[in-house]
Amino acid sequence: MFWGAFYWSSRTDLFALPGDPESKGKGITARVILATLKAALPKILEEGIFFIQDNAPTHQAFIMQDWLAQWAEEHGVEIIDWPAYSPDLNPIENIWKLLKEKIMSDFPELVDLPKNKVTLDKLIDAAERSWEALEDRVFQAEIESMPRRMEAIIAARGWYTKY
Repeated sequence: MFWGAFYWSSRTDLFALPGDPESKGKGITARVILATLKAALPKILEEGIFFIQDNAPTHQAFIMQDWLAQWAEEHGVEIIDWPAYSPDLNPIENIWKLLKEKIMSDFPELVDLPKNKVTLDKLIDAAERSWEALEDRVFQAEIESMPRRMEAIIAARGWYTKY
């Protein structure tokens, strides 16, 4: 799993998220996400910027929300609350799709490799290179699409849209 963020003219590094060795399932936990945000947000967010994340349980955990609220207030960043059970209009979702397509296009050999540490390292490298290769205009187009996305979801009364 990866984590990344962007705004009009900047983006974070792409973070390959390690599993949490302290958790029962060794998966991605709020502790992992929190450590990532602590490393990434100061590099990209500045006063007056909005920060959006989805309702994934790791994003909604108290340790995450408490730290994020305090950090955002101290730095003049506005946190946009994502309503529960709402359509996922977050533009990062389209970026993830484009990133996967780019990885598959530029590194098709990854599909046939065995599932092991060497392949994982190659995937992480491919993802980081592909993330950096995405042009700023791709991120900007996603941001510019937000008014259309919002209008579409309002017109559909919260039901299905092409977004």
